[in-house]
Parts: sequence; C-alpha cells; structure tokens
Amino acid sequence: MSLLTKLRGYALPFAAKMPVTITSGTNKTQSCFMGTKALIKTNKSAAKRFRVRGSGSIKRYRGGRQHNTGFKSRTKNNQLGESTGIKEAKIEKRIRRLLGK
Repeated sequence: MSLLTKLRGYALPFAAKMPVTITSGTNKTQSCFMGTKALIKTNKSAAKRFRVRGSGSIKRYRGGRQHNTGFKSRTKNNQLGESTGIKEAKIEKRIRRLLGK
C-alpha cells in the first residue's frame, strides 16, 4: 500500500497543504500536495508505445512490420519502419492522460 493511500483516509487539517513525497520501486519520486488532485499512474503499456517529442507532439511507430513481410515491397516495409505522429486531437488527449503528461 502506498503512502498516499495510507494518508488518504485521514483528515489532517495541518497537513492539508503539506508536500508528500512518494517513492516507487524504480527510484523515481513523485511529490504532490495533500488535498489536491490525486496522482494518476503512468500506463506502462502506453509508455512503451508512445513518446512525447520536444515540440510536444506524440510519436508512435506503425504496425505491420513484425511478421508476414515477405510479400510486402521493400518500400512498404521501409515506410512501416518510420515513426509518425498522432493525427486526431481526441486520441492525442487520451494518450497524454495515459502517459501522465
């Protein structure tokens, strides 16, 4: 059970704006203030599939290059190897929420 889960059940008026540091198993620390919005965990499967570029847009890789590539042309296979962005704003917002950004 995490520290935030333990503290959530207690109503401490003096700790309402007290910073709390949460340490995970990967030596990353997240800090939040008690009484503010709850922390959302990063969806690890989304974190492995998407990256946020320096410009803020989201990068993804195309599917269809793992197997059954014998009948596809070399041009098609090379195009599938390139990264691309997320086109639709709603989907980009959903992915940002999964990534916690």
